[in-house]
Amino acid sequence: MNATRKIALLLAVVFLLPALFFSGYELSSQNKNEAIIQEAYNRQLDAILFSVNQYSDDILNRWITQVEGGLSTAPSTSGTLDNLLMINGALSAVFMIDTVDHRAVPRVYALDSSMAEEVRRAWENPAWQNTSKINQLLSYKRSGFRKVDVLNGPPIDGGNFQWLVFIIENSRQAPRIAGTLIEPEVFVEELVGPRLQEIARDQFVLSVVRLQSGTTIYNTAPRDTAKTITEAFTKEFWLFPDYALGIRPKGSSIQQVINDRTTTNLVLLLSVDLLLILAVVLVFRNVKKEVQLAQNKSDFVANVSHEIRTPLALISMFAETLEMGRVKSEEKKQEYYTIIHKEAHRLSGIVNKILNFSQAEANKKPLTIEPLHPDTEINEILKTYDFHLSNKGFVYTFTGSPDLHILADRQAFIEVIINLIDNAIKYSPDQKRIEISCHRGIGVGLIAIKDFGIGISKADQKHVFDKFYRVTSGNLAQTRGTGLGLSLVKQLMDAQRGSIALESEPGKGSTFTLSFPLESN
Repeated sequence: MNATRKIALLLAVVFLLPALFFSGYELSSQNKNEAIIQEAYNRQLDAILFSVNQYSDDILNRWITQVEGGLSTAPSTSGTLDNLLMINGALSAVFMIDTVDHRAVPRVYALDSSMAEEVRRAWENPAWQNTSKINQLLSYKRSGFRKVDVLNGPPIDGGNFQWLVFIIENSRQAPRIAGTLIEPEVFVEELVGPRLQEIARDQFVLSVVRLQSGTTIYNTAPRDTAKTITEAFTKEFWLFPDYALGIRPKGSSIQQVINDRTTTNLVLLLSVDLLLILAVVLVFRNVKKEVQLAQNKSDFVANVSHEIRTPLALISMFAETLEMGRVKSEEKKQEYYTIIHKEAHRLSGIVNKILNFSQAEANKKPLTIEPLHPDTEINEILKTYDFHLSNKGFVYTFTGSPDLHILADRQAFIEVIINLIDNAIKYSPDQKRIEISCHRGIGVGLIAIKDFGIGISKADQKHVFDKFYRVTSGNLAQTRGTGLGLSLVKQLMDAQRGSIALESEPGKGSTFTLSFPLESN
């Protein structure tokens, strides 16, 4: 397993697999999490509704305490009940029977005499009197508890009323029946409503609904009609069995809140996974690039060592032969001198290329951008290279553009063209033909150098301008080199605010196109 695969496996094991396992676990636990959230909401809402019911009970208990004080044997104390009825609009009447015999005529206290008369008539109707409930209340009282119970009484003209009865005692500890006639909707509006508003604030919508008709008699957010009471968490109203308390988050149902929260968690989870995968991919690409660069540097050292060793060996061998006087003929000596000069020139070229690349890499190569006529410069280069090209068996053509003037550094321009010509010579073992042309593009000057050599595959084309990169397969791998030529060309073109493009097909050659800014720009 190579180093790149090991790094990929390590990143997958350390980062990706734990994240994906955790994501899978979270996804599989969504139903369970939803149930937990639902239960948590239900408990919270149940506690709120319990608080509202307890608050209502506290109000009723205060009333009962005042009723007990007012229903004394002294008639003068009836003022207490009158005051209680005056300040509490929901309390319509108070009644009492001096005995637990429910058939007795009650004493009724009401601000409206017609209301008092209706209560008396209603109590005298045996159709709705519940003996078992009164006996049960009496049993609780004898055990030391005061319990209030709802009595299903007949309807009273003028409103919807609720009968509440309880057992009290007179001064002789004799039990007697007492009760109140309450108007639930007024009770909710005047007394419970402010408490509901205080609890709801901007987080919940609290409602009171009459179950028999399904109508909402009170809502802390009357304009919020997004959901109905059927979608809220409900609990019966202790004081009024025909009514229910409802609660839900503002603007949505509980299920929608849970769904939104679940969706948010999923989006966050998937986003984190996506970012982690993207980060791992970027890290892997950078590490892979560094590993490849390190490998290319290693190959570069090996290639340069080979490139330098060969001319040095030839120079040393022929110099030693000449020094020892083993060559007798002048013709042979001249041949050896030519070889030494040629190899020294080759060695100098390798060293210069490395130095130029080092300077360009460190941005220390000084450039002077000035107007250039590419036809003139290329003709001068071809004159210098004519013997070298002819000696190698190459045929070349140059198509110029007399009116084309570009902006470039002269030395960098010459170095770029020479590098591309050398590249064409090196990788054209069979079809020894080079075509050079200049023409004007859209806002740029274009110089194309085309060979008919072995070409470059699509996979390698995107790497040929990388530092130290050399093709490791096919015919290209058989040609020795430093891997710096095209990288140096790319750096010099970038420094001149130009660019280089490659078109190539294996077996059909390559075309390198240089783009330079026009002088007019």
